[in-house]
Amino acid sequence: MIIKNCRGYELEKEMPNTSEDFFNRSEVTIVSKKAEKTFYVLYVRYFEDVFRERNAFLFEGTGLCIKDVMALICIIQNEALLERKRLYINTEEEFLMYLQGIDLRAAIEWIPDINRNQTLKLSEVVQKLKTPIHKE
Repeated sequence: MIIKNCRGYELEKEMPNTSEDFFNRSEVTIVSKKAEKTFYVLYVRYFEDVFRERNAFLFEGTGLCIKDVMALICIIQNEALLERKRLYINTEEEFLMYLQGIDLRAAIEWIPDINRNQTLKLSEVVQKLKTPIHKE
C-alpha cells in the first residue's frame, strides 16, 4: 500500500445553527491493489487543543497539527480501519488511545515528504512512526 496524500482541516459552519466549526477532519489517501481509497477521521477540535497545550514541546517550530496526520495514525494503529470509509472519535480517551505508541513529532514532520513524494509505503511509515514499547 502506498500513501498518496495526508491532510487535515478545520470544518466551517455551513448553516448558522450547526456545530461544524467545533470539529477537525483528517484524511489519508492510500493506493492499494490499483485502487485508490480515502479514509476520513472526524473528531472534536477540543481534543487536539488540550493535547497541544499539554505537549507544546512536540509542536515547536512546526506549522503542522495533529489533524494533518490523525487519519494516518488511526490506520497505523488499526489497519482494519481501511475497510471503512470514515471514523468518528467522540471521546478524549479514544483520541489519546490512537496517539499512544506513535512518534508524533516524526509524524508531523514527515507529512510534507509524504505529500510531495506520494510513493511512500504504508509499511515503511509504520516502521518509522511506531515507537517501541519497552517492558521491564
